[in-house]
Amino acid sequence: MAIEIVNIEDNDTVAFDEFIAHRMGLLPLASHGVGDIPPDDGFVEHKDCNCFDGCPYCTVEYKVDVVNNEDKVQTITHFDVKPTNKYRREHWSEKDEVTCVPFRNKDQDETSDAKENGVIIVKIKKDQRVRMICHARKGIPKYHSKFMPVATALYQYQQIINLDRELVDSLTLDEKIDFIQTCPRKVFGLDIEDKVQVEKLRDCIYCDECVTKARELGKKEMVTVKHSFNVFHFTVEGVTPDGPRSVIDVVRASIRILDYKLQMFLKDTWGDEITECLPREPQF
Repeated sequence: MAIEIVNIEDNDTVAFDEFIAHRMGLLPLASHGVGDIPPDDGFVEHKDCNCFDGCPYCTVEYKVDVVNNEDKVQTITHFDVKPTNKYRREHWSEKDEVTCVPFRNKDQDETSDAKENGVIIVKIKKDQRVRMICHARKGIPKYHSKFMPVATALYQYQQIINLDRELVDSLTLDEKIDFIQTCPRKVFGLDIEDKVQVEKLRDCIYCDECVTKARELGKKEMVTVKHSFNVFHFTVEGVTPDGPRSVIDVVRASIRILDYKLQMFLKDTWGDEITECLPREPQF
């Protein structure tokens, strides 16, 4: 979920309306209950909904109304973005609520929490006011990067680096140092006996600089770099500790979506009906 529509009613700040609207769209929203596949009781994309302007099945409405009555600069953060409950579903649990993250720290007072953990939207001086209504809707990163539920998501095949020990040990110390320094990721190193060792295997990026250096040294078969087709590593980083989605939830949801799409493919191809889907929560 991300804020798509921003109706600014009052803006006395030095920031343009478009600037504030852009920042509102980038606020991370807790999206644990948005629904990943049709059987889930979540949201649908607004373009697929039958409503005109918004409804509980596709939209969440927020309001921001802050006035500075003190003679000092006041910071408006994501903690000032309040749900209006206009489209709220009564049966939804607190976990499924779509709210701004990170959540409030119960061990701190509101002022300290907003200063240390609040996502800054804009700052206002005395007698200035910001008032707006925002609508959040469901989407995918293909439409816009603000719908991305994680900060980083990538995978890498397991690296396999083989050193011909006889050829490597035949190098002089200066040649070993040149060979080690060739790698931009510092994958190789010297042990206490001045022998070349693979120290940071996971840092290899398949640049083949070491292979090129081996050819220059006249020892073509000294090192080989390849990857395993059976082992790969996922790296998923969350935006905040509270969401928009937990990293485990994102990985599980991606597998569920892939499984559902494969079932849709079988249905369209051979007419196999979809009888069951992978569960939303792990079954023990």
